[in-house]
Amino acid sequence: MSAPTASSEDSLRLKLGKLSRELDRWRHSAQRGRRIPEPLWQRAANLARIHGVSPISAALRLSYYDLQARAQGEHALSTARPTPPTFVELPAPKGNTVLGPPGTVEVVHGCGARLLLRLPQGKPEDLLALVRAFLDWRP
Repeated sequence: MSAPTASSEDSLRLKLGKLSRELDRWRHSAQRGRRIPEPLWQRAANLARIHGVSPISAALRLSYYDLQARAQGEHALSTARPTPPTFVELPAPKGNTVLGPPGTVEVVHGCGARLLLRLPQGKPEDLLALVRAFLDWRP
């Protein structure tokens, strides 16, 4: 950070004053337990990137660590919700899988162990979790 000039200090005071008033307004109107709106956090994080986290968090009465994370851009990564996959491909089971009569699955592990599952009403794909646990087992 470079040494602040009189005009930059005045500008900072104006920005801090305005943001502080907006935060106070939100604090007095918000129900207990609600989170500070993201646009207010973003403005505080922008100021913290320029003027430092400590003075901005103190002036605005915000959590130092929350503001630091937002100023470093970590919050955006942690709160971004991943889009649900439209297609999921599962790898083929390891080992030799032999389909017998309907509802029967036989799996041979690399170590020689065998697993035979017979579920007359079941489909082989319904047994994937059992097969995976068997194949992941290490003697």
